[in-house]
Amino acid sequence: MSLLEQRSFISEIPPFDRLDSNELDIVTQSMDIGYFRAGECLIVQGGKSPKHLYIIIKGAVKENNKNDETISLYVSQDSFDAMALLEGKNKNNFIVQEELICYLLPKKIFLDLIRQNNRFEEFYYQNLSTRINQLIEQRNSKELASLLVAKVSDAYIHPPLWVEKETSVFNAVKIMSDHKANFILIRRDDNIGIVTDKDLRDHVVLERYSIDECIDNIATYNLISMNINDFLLHALLLMTKHNIKHLLVCANGDIYGVLEQIDLLSFFSNHTRLVAVQIERATTPEQLKLASQNLTKMIQALQSKGVKIGYIMQLVSELNRQVFKKLYDLIAPPELIKNSCLLVMGSEGRGEQILKTDQDNAIILRDGFTLNNLTTITQELTNILNDFGYPPCSGQIMVNNAYWCKSLKEFKDEIYQWVMHTKEPLMNLAIFCDALVVAGDPELLKEAKNYLFERLTDNQAFFSYFAKPILAFETPLNWFANFIVKKSQQGHLLDIKKGGIFPIVHGVRSLALEYKIPQNSTIERIKVLVDRGIFDKTFGHELIEALAFMITLRLEFELKKVEVNEAYDNFIIPSQLNKLERDLLKDSLKIVNELKKFIIYHFKLNLVS
Repeated sequence: MSLLEQRSFISEIPPFDRLDSNELDIVTQSMDIGYFRAGECLIVQGGKSPKHLYIIIKGAVKENNKNDETISLYVSQDSFDAMALLEGKNKNNFIVQEELICYLLPKKIFLDLIRQNNRFEEFYYQNLSTRINQLIEQRNSKELASLLVAKVSDAYIHPPLWVEKETSVFNAVKIMSDHKANFILIRRDDNIGIVTDKDLRDHVVLERYSIDECIDNIATYNLISMNINDFLLHALLLMTKHNIKHLLVCANGDIYGVLEQIDLLSFFSNHTRLVAVQIERATTPEQLKLASQNLTKMIQALQSKGVKIGYIMQLVSELNRQVFKKLYDLIAPPELIKNSCLLVMGSEGRGEQILKTDQDNAIILRDGFTLNNLTTITQELTNILNDFGYPPCSGQIMVNNAYWCKSLKEFKDEIYQWVMHTKEPLMNLAIFCDALVVAGDPELLKEAKNYLFERLTDNQAFFSYFAKPILAFETPLNWFANFIVKKSQQGHLLDIKKGGIFPIVHGVRSLALEYKIPQNSTIERIKVLVDRGIFDKTFGHELIEALAFMITLRLEFELKKVEVNEAYDNFIIPSQLNKLERDLLKDSLKIVNELKKFIIYHFKLNLVS
């Protein structure tokens, strides 16, 4: 490999990507190449400090602790052991697992870089949170390119709402109100005009124009229009240049709709307002379906900008709740809404489901309330959600299943059975623990959860059995070699949900149930556990960051499949991660192992058969 190729290889590896040109030249000219056979021990625990920083070109090296447990695996573009060079002592053994070719950077050169380059030094002393934030910053630049090529059709276009020029102001405003619109279009021969909320305020309110007069007299004509396939940036420039807030949008020679300035600006910030407006204005399930479908576009926009996953989860959760509430309002009679509560459960209830997955929902009915056509309504709700993109739950945890649609008393009876029969599967209780009211009377769920907490007093056996599933899946810490769970044509796959996300979610859920923590979100539960002294502050913070990072990785791979119209799942492809992402995943999985050890000790899981 030439010096130029060496320089190119090194310059793309953190933290060497923080070096200036002169520093990169020094590194390139100082490095040697080493060759090592499988089984060789390169660094011995407690032995002499290494003379080099190892930077892997090809092969694999495992890091073993004093108990000979493998705690990390290093592959191409990874480096080790910087901490041994900095601290002058070796904490672990580094053993060649696959024949190794690597660069050897002399210790003196490495320490000189640490002293001379603050950004290079910072890399080795950052915590997980800081490094995740830096990764987010690196991704932010991706959004600019997508904005420059966005089309008018990518933004929300309001459907045209027409009246004739002779229509009275009163009738025109009534039509606007019925359609929840803030503008209306006027036909005058071959010309098109518009009247907006501002026109009504300026002319009818301030100038006392009669509401019985023609709308034509306060309309603005000679409107500016553009094609639906024009660039959105061009629309922004036109609005800015002419100081206008509405553009006519044409398609195939006809008026397709109206682009409002606030929706255009919303697109350049995110798609949040687009979805919220569509939900608010929906008067039919078909209109609500459009809003639900646009949630994916909003998620893609937020993720591409590097918005933190916690914010995305909160936002999507809130908009999903609005969708469910509006749908329930549209199809359920008022007496059902008054005497029931519609629940979402599982990840949706925790506010951690971003893209759509199986339905997990239920209805609690007020004791004594009955409705003759209830089964028809619940089946319709299930069918519409399926049409929206929420497929039926394979376990039938849906409102059209009578088991999940019954009275408060019947739910209490079920809770009693869940708690007292501790050796039975506890999936139903785990799902119910995360239940969240999206429509109807929230007091019904509150009473059911209070009943649950009362049944759990001094029931240590229950908590042990409930927490045990945290051990169901092995942590794929050495995922690049030993713990790949599935192979496919796409490459080696890792189930990030089973290996990383689920142990945190269920371990924290078990503690939340024991300590009667009412919060639903895993992150909020962790914060309460820290406040109560169950977790120390540093571990709680690292746990939150690890969970957020793994959810982020899952979302990125899900969105890749969405782009090519493939079904998404919980698998990620480790070989497609860059070095920084691999390092962060390793650190996150170490945090998972720490939590598992805590849960095993806390609930005495080693004593549970």
